[in-house]
Amino acid sequence: MADDLLRMTDTDASSGGRRDIQREWPAWLLLAVLWAFSFWAKGHLPARTPMHWNLQGAVDGWGSPLEAALLLPGLATVVYLVILAFDWGRLDFKAARAMSPATTRQIRLLVMLLMAGLQGLVLGAALRGGALHSSRTMVLLCLFCICLGNLMPRLEPNAWAGIRIPPTLENRDVWKRTHRLGGRWLLISGLVGLPLCLLPEPLANLLPVPIIVLPLLMATIYAYWLRHHMEHHASHLTESR
Repeated sequence: MADDLLRMTDTDASSGGRRDIQREWPAWLLLAVLWAFSFWAKGHLPARTPMHWNLQGAVDGWGSPLEAALLLPGLATVVYLVILAFDWGRLDFKAARAMSPATTRQIRLLVMLLMAGLQGLVLGAALRGGALHSSRTMVLLCLFCICLGNLMPRLEPNAWAGIRIPPTLENRDVWKRTHRLGGRWLLISGLVGLPLCLLPEPLANLLPVPIIVLPLLMATIYAYWLRHHMEHHASHLTESR
C-alpha cells in the first residue's frame, strides 16, 4: 500500500504534485481533531491542571487549563508547518526536497500522530485527576518506533530527517545502508518493547532508552564502521594498481 502511494506520488513533480494541497487532508484533519478536542477539554480542566508526571506517575508540575490544552496542539502545528516548508521549498534547503513527496507526507503524519497521542494521554490523565500511566506512553512510543523503523529505509539524504552524521551525509550508499539497518533495528526494538510495557511501571519507565537510543546508537556506530571499511577497501584497490 505504501509502495503504491510512493509510485503514485513520485510522478507528481511534473504536475506540481509537491504542492498539491489536497493531499494534505489527513494531516489537516488530524490537526483539526486535535485542536477541537483540546478546546473542548480546556473547559473541563481544573484551574490547577497537572502537566507533568514523574517516573512513578505522580504529578510534579502544574499549569493553567490554557497551557495544558493548547501547548501541544500549538507545537504540533508549528512542527507541521516547518516540515511542510522544507518539503515545498519555502525554506532554502534544496536537499530537503530529495525525498519522495509521499515519504515526507508520511513523516509529517507520523509526527502528528505521536503528538496527538501524547496530548490524548496528558489531557485524559488531567481530566481524570489521576496519574499518567507510563505504560500507555510506552505503548505509544513503541508504535511510533515500529512505524518509523518501517519508514527509515525510504529516507534519502536531506536537510532535516534521518541519521544526519558525517558518514551518511558524505556517501549516499552509507546513508542507505545505515537507514536500512537502523530502521530494521528500530522496528524490532518497538516490537520487543510492546509486551515489555506490561511490566510494573518502575521497570516500564526504563524502556525509552533501549527502544530508541540503542538502535540509533548502533546505527551510528555502524555508519562510521562502514565508512572506515569502504575507505580501507578503496585504499587497498589503489595500492594494488
